[in-house]
Amino acid sequence: MARQLSAHSVAIAANVSESWAWKARDSGIIHAPYSEDDVIALRVYVVVAQLAWPGERRARSEKHDLQLWQTLAVSAARDAVFDATTTEDTVLWVMPGAVRVATTPGERASTELDLLRGQTAMRIPIGQWISELDDVLQRIPTPRVRRSSATPTH
Repeated sequence: MARQLSAHSVAIAANVSESWAWKARDSGIIHAPYSEDDVIALRVYVVVAQLAWPGERRARSEKHDLQLWQTLAVSAARDAVFDATTTEDTVLWVMPGAVRVATTPGERASTELDLLRGQTAMRIPIGQWISELDDVLQRIPTPRVRRSSATPTH
């Protein structure tokens, strides 16, 4: 069963600033109620949102809408969270215009030898991130309930 998390907890678990969680929410990447797959989606979003391929110029001061390949990368990572074939060795290859999840050594080798062939790509270790997720979520401190500073009147 999926845990329900706050946006703050998702940011802590993803090891990113809370402002990234708000950007991801505003971009439609994560949605309340938040859960484990939102942590992985947020981690991948932070990577791909900042990625500029060689020859691509991007001004940091401008707002950038997600391109299709970025949305596909986040969706593929989110799907891998609950995919029974995902292992600690599963990787997400992100290329200009395409993404590929590779789980087995054969899939990883095939991707590297046949698909990449000299093109620029980024390898994201989503299997490792997913395998660490339970431990990371258990270490997130539970927020304390704030008590009102007002004193009751009798």
